[in-house]
Amino acid sequence: MREKETLERPWWLLPVGRVHAWWWLLAGAALVVADYIIGPGSQFPVLYVIPVSLAAWYSGRWPAVALAIGVPLFHVGFLTIAMRGTGSAMLLATMTVARGAVILVMALWFARLAEHERQLLRYVVKLEGLLRICSVCKSIRNEKGAWEPLEAFISDRSDADFTHGLCPRCVARH
Repeated sequence: MREKETLERPWWLLPVGRVHAWWWLLAGAALVVADYIIGPGSQFPVLYVIPVSLAAWYSGRWPAVALAIGVPLFHVGFLTIAMRGTGSAMLLATMTVARGAVILVMALWFARLAEHERQLLRYVVKLEGLLRICSVCKSIRNEKGAWEPLEAFISDRSDADFTHGLCPRCVARH
């Protein structure tokens, strides 16, 4: 019997899983607090690409978008309050908005990449494993325990379509 081959996950790809979106709210709050402690002249807003990317991967598009928009808004508000009336506050706020836009695009891309990987995993899982098949009619027992025709079972779980014909052996026999 041949051993089942397994596809190894690349070392650079994040593990599969889900994290509740509230954790990213806490991460965003921690970033805002750190931003306040460091001061208005820091380049800290660039670092929030890390939690935004993780939020996109583990919680989906909307938590990542909320984090990518919320943290720069708080940073701009902080700059407005901390550096009232100075020209450099406007420059720093503009730079923060530009960084936020870039990180927002990255968040959307990363969320799409994560969803694509999840779809691939679901696709592969559907076509693996032992199939319980009737040796007479070739129907397959599905996950719910019902018997369905082989063609319907495979068509529902793949891009395969079926045509029917007779092989030369069956033509000779029937």
